[in-house]
Amino acid sequence: MRMATSALLKEGAMRSTWRTILAFAIGVMLVTAGLMQAALAQEESPTPSGADERVTFTFGGTGVPLTMNPMSGYLAIEFYFWTATYHLLVDWDLNLGVDQEGGPGSGLATDIQVSDDAMTYTYTIRDDVVWSDGEPLTAEDVAFTLNLYKGNHAYLPQNYLTLIDGEVRALDETTIQFDTKTPTSLYSGEVAYMYDYILPEHIWSDPSIVGERPKQYSNVPNVGSGPFIIEEFETDQYIKMVRNPYWTGPEPAIDEIYYRIFKNEDALAEALKQGEIDFAYPSTPTIYDDLSTQPNIETMNGTIPTFDEIGMNTGSAYQEQDDYFTPHGDGHPALTDPTVRRAIRMAIDSQTLVDRVLQGYGLPGDTIVPPVSVEGAKWTPEGDEVLAFDIEGAKQLLEEAGYTDTDGDGVREMPPGSLEPGRPLEFRYYVQSNDQNTVNASQFIQPWLEEIGIQANVEVVTSGRLGDIINEGTYDLFHWGWIPDPDPDSALSWFTCDSRPPDGKSYGNNDAYYCNPEYDRMYEEQRTTTDPDERWEIVHEMQRVFYNDAAYAVLWYGPTFAAWRTDRFTGYRVQPQPNGDPLESWGGPSAVWWTLEPVGAAGGGGGTSSVETRGIPAGIWIAIIAGVVILAAVVIVLSRRRRAREDEA
Repeated sequence: MRMATSALLKEGAMRSTWRTILAFAIGVMLVTAGLMQAALAQEESPTPSGADERVTFTFGGTGVPLTMNPMSGYLAIEFYFWTATYHLLVDWDLNLGVDQEGGPGSGLATDIQVSDDAMTYTYTIRDDVVWSDGEPLTAEDVAFTLNLYKGNHAYLPQNYLTLIDGEVRALDETTIQFDTKTPTSLYSGEVAYMYDYILPEHIWSDPSIVGERPKQYSNVPNVGSGPFIIEEFETDQYIKMVRNPYWTGPEPAIDEIYYRIFKNEDALAEALKQGEIDFAYPSTPTIYDDLSTQPNIETMNGTIPTFDEIGMNTGSAYQEQDDYFTPHGDGHPALTDPTVRRAIRMAIDSQTLVDRVLQGYGLPGDTIVPPVSVEGAKWTPEGDEVLAFDIEGAKQLLEEAGYTDTDGDGVREMPPGSLEPGRPLEFRYYVQSNDQNTVNASQFIQPWLEEIGIQANVEVVTSGRLGDIINEGTYDLFHWGWIPDPDPDSALSWFTCDSRPPDGKSYGNNDAYYCNPEYDRMYEEQRTTTDPDERWEIVHEMQRVFYNDAAYAVLWYGPTFAAWRTDRFTGYRVQPQPNGDPLESWGGPSAVWWTLEPVGAAGGGGGTSSVETRGIPAGIWIAIIAGVVILAAVVIVLSRRRRAREDEA
């Protein structure tokens, strides 16, 4: 019996052993699975270096955004993020005309009805757009947004709405309607006029979210209707965008968009060469030319509506107070005189600046409507109207107006009977630390002004600080640039009296403080003229008046330099065609954000430095090997125990 009993005990011990092995094996499998899951999580979680499996597109530049709020933003770089996250009512196509394709990146309007008197406009909008929090976008959002902009002096958006009489009305979920003060063709949909990004009412109407002053709302993270939404904004460092989970258009191939802010262009160029970023916006031709010679980098000299100017403080401290404007600042009184401003224009050689600063890229400038505009809009001075480069002529203008150098120090003084007789023509001249072209141009402009008896003291500041200085009116000259809409109304609107910074604290587009009632009258007239040819006649006359008054010295119509790695992404969409901006930053949800894809994506290749297309990640292999080792060790130990029991038996 004893033998039989011993055999049964042996068999039970063996079964118990294998049950133990099986339990250990299952445990090891679970541990391994947990390790694999942890490894996967580690591989997929974003890290500062971007070592993850998410497809991340990173572009960089020296432009520094100030805000992600469409109510208070005005810098060109800020529009790159709004175009990825918001819709317009009427959008631009790739040639800067009206987008009539009706695709996911088109404007919201599907139909526009105009009354016989051209004073009532009825828009039907799409019913398939959803906000990134799952709420549907409706006509209520559109009406609310336009009224919000209109009633809160939104920096850029409100300019498009001043002809609207009363409030915009939502008639139902897909229809809005509004009336205008006078007949106009600007809202007819024949031009992409209202550059007003539509915002979610349920967010922006909630004071607990936005606060009592919507222009000061950070809007980060935001709720948007485009393919991407803004998730993070670290001032002077980066902006991060992620996919909108409720985007109803084509699925993007990228998961995240990063914009990295660089202190200088050398660092920007080096980051592109080393593969730290995928796309760069250099601004100087030296950096652009260098990048053009690099392997795996393609460059484009784009042409878009843009110009650079020397702006002059025409009288922020000296103009009359009214219901809108309170005199402020301390601009030099000489610049209230158009003669001094014309002399400055004549002392600047735009062709030399294009040749030496832009190294031949771009065109000499004259008026505030650039060559890339709606056909027929631009006026060009000819003959005696041209304020041509003429140092001796500029000296003569100043001399005849009484601005003489009485003490012989080379600097002219204010004439007798002026606001401040005897005060030297010594001006503060601001350029931007994040735009090297403005610094380089000053090296030519400053000595030219010295030649005609004007001392210009160059000061380098950031664009954000320069914006504050202009609003304060505490400047004399500055160098900046604009990117106007293709329709000239936007550029013309910047210089109406009511567009001046009103009080030394608030923003105004009219950074030269130019105020001419006749100009204002013509501005309203061109807006309400329905015949295109008659409108262009007025638009041309407005340009002539502003050019002759010389509140700006338009320096050049510059290039938009772009450079990108050819081994990373493909699918760029250039706007305007054929060689504009490869990231298509003009309208609403830019199609580039769903046409971009890693190089070789269809065949399983490429990506960015922060994207690796690979099989099983190294972390998972480590977890698997660790599991196998543990399992082997358990089997060996249990096998030894089994043999020990057999020996004892």
